[in-house]
Amino acid sequence: MLRERITTAGRATAILKELVAIESVNPFYPGGGRGEVAMTAWVDTFFHRLGLQPRKQEALPGRENVWATLEVPGATKTLLLESHMDTVTLEPVGRSMLDPSERDGRLWGRGSCDTKASLAAMLTALETLRKRRNELKANVVVLGSVDEEYLMRGIAAFADQGLAIDAAVVGEPTGLNVVRAHKGLVRWEITTKGRAAHTSRPENGDNAIMQMADVIRALTTELEPGMAKLSHPLLGRPTFTVATIHGGMGVNIVPEHCAITVDRRTLPAERPADVIAGVEGVLRQLRETNPGVKVEIGAPFANIGGLNTAAELPFVQLACRIAGKMPIGVPYGTNAAALAAKGIPTIVFGPGDIAQAHTADEWVDLAQVEDCADLYANLALAFE
Repeated sequence: MLRERITTAGRATAILKELVAIESVNPFYPGGGRGEVAMTAWVDTFFHRLGLQPRKQEALPGRENVWATLEVPGATKTLLLESHMDTVTLEPVGRSMLDPSERDGRLWGRGSCDTKASLAAMLTALETLRKRRNELKANVVVLGSVDEEYLMRGIAAFADQGLAIDAAVVGEPTGLNVVRAHKGLVRWEITTKGRAAHTSRPENGDNAIMQMADVIRALTTELEPGMAKLSHPLLGRPTFTVATIHGGMGVNIVPEHCAITVDRRTLPAERPADVIAGVEGVLRQLRETNPGVKVEIGAPFANIGGLNTAAELPFVQLACRIAGKMPIGVPYGTNAAALAAKGIPTIVFGPGDIAQAHTADEWVDLAQVEDCADLYANLALAFE
């Protein structure tokens, strides 16, 4: 295993505590009015203190990606280390989640696991690598991105600008496993429209919720057999989930409106256009066979690709040797897909367990955070 202990013990933990104390709730969630503004400012200052010249990109109004490049004279390749800066809501716990609490080798607080731990490890590695620049054979870029916890528009904006990147590590809680494959997703809202009436005379109305029951039955009946035939060696089968449902105004009113949101997890080989066409086809057939169902489907409000980086790529093999583990797949989506779509060999790798992400008692194993800083630094030193 290509590994050397080179980062300062405890440094990643110290940085992580500062990051957790910064509120950076995504504006999609309750309490997320400021978004990542304070995090962008903190990371920008950190880069300046290292003597680097950070760059910022307004990916969304008032919300900026921030990155810096450790340039190596004569280098012809560039390695990207990326971690998102936003978190999910502080609710239902509240602002006490911004008070990092360390005990029993763990750090509690919002973002401690997902994924400020990865960012702290990357910044620690960058701090060490700056002192060992003469040993590097490639430039190193560290990026803090926005909006991962909603639509991943920050990494999409960064990828679209065309910065030359030869390989990338996306920080997420993988338990220090090298993830080379993950699922993508498509999400829609589907609505049915009925007619309101008093529930004492329901025959005078048209129940939109009962219509939606027919819609859900048709979608599951028609789509699940086809999905059962699809599989990926690391990811298993695709999934289809009705995630939310809203309808009706009161218990004494026949509901005139019902809406569901649908989450379709895709395999990397699936074409999103085919997935979308499949759902639309089922609803079209339902309208023809049951004209009483007045159903409409909106354009997907999320359409994020999967990841399927080849195991035989030299970068994947290098990362696995340094981590001392074989590559795996995970069912959730990450920022890696946007980079891979640009032809960049990309893996997902970071400290923590996804089981702790987004929870009311979110925590991360600090030994993993410290180890991850070393692993990032060793990967950068070995990359050429």
